[in-house]
Amino acid sequence: MSTQKGMDEGKGHVKSVGRAARLLIALADEGAEISLTDLGRMLDLHASTVHRLLSTLISYRLVEQNVVSGKYRLGLEALHLGNAVLQQLDFRREARPSMDRLAGLTGETVNLSVLDGDEVVYIEKAEGSASLRMFSRIGHRAPVHCTGAGKVLLSEMALDQVRDVLRRSGMPALTPNTVVTFDHFLKELDFVRTKGYALDNEECEAGASCVAAPIRDHVGKIVAAVSVSGPSARFEHERLQELIGLLLETGTEISGRLGFDPRQLAIGEDVI
Repeated sequence: MSTQKGMDEGKGHVKSVGRAARLLIALADEGAEISLTDLGRMLDLHASTVHRLLSTLISYRLVEQNVVSGKYRLGLEALHLGNAVLQQLDFRREARPSMDRLAGLTGETVNLSVLDGDEVVYIEKAEGSASLRMFSRIGHRAPVHCTGAGKVLLSEMALDQVRDVLRRSGMPALTPNTVVTFDHFLKELDFVRTKGYALDNEECEAGASCVAAPIRDHVGKIVAAVSVSGPSARFEHERLQELIGLLLETGTEISGRLGFDPRQLAIGEDVI
């Protein structure tokens, strides 16, 4: 979890600031109002310490308290900070028109993701028109080992870096299809480098499938992943090929807006 005490470690670390940061992250991860007692248990802090932190954060409008239930949630100033971060991600703005077009053509949900630490974070989405769509939200975090976006984002990392990420994050089996061994995951990364896209065949969630492609910046570095997700019943072979074609076009289009020229990529050179 992102609220682990290990985050308090590090040279020059200010413990009180670290505790406040962990509290805010815990509220974000919870996604709903939470009691002081539960926050204390999650953070492994005494209730009096949590109360002082909450009182300070409330004064800055980063946290709000429900006057009826007494529970706590993120405040509007936290939304301001989150929006400021998103606005600074230029490729998010550049990607949106292409994402909207892809969602319109396929009817499926289209997501834009980046790697944050050892997790995939969804920073933008475009809703499709299909009556049954996959739910996602901006700011949601997901594992790297069982998501199409995670495979794309790790596909050009050095072997030691990939190993370190998976060692820290683990490879829990979320479904019967989840990739749970390092060697198998390396084969998935080889598939991405060969084919130019990644698949999630009910590896993260039963009944849900996804295909993802890389977004590259002006020097050819993978900076994000664009993906299409939906019910597995709509990802059968013929339709999947159609989705892959449209997705690869979208990834190329967005990368082009970031200044990427496909001729920059070295041909036939393995990264790991």
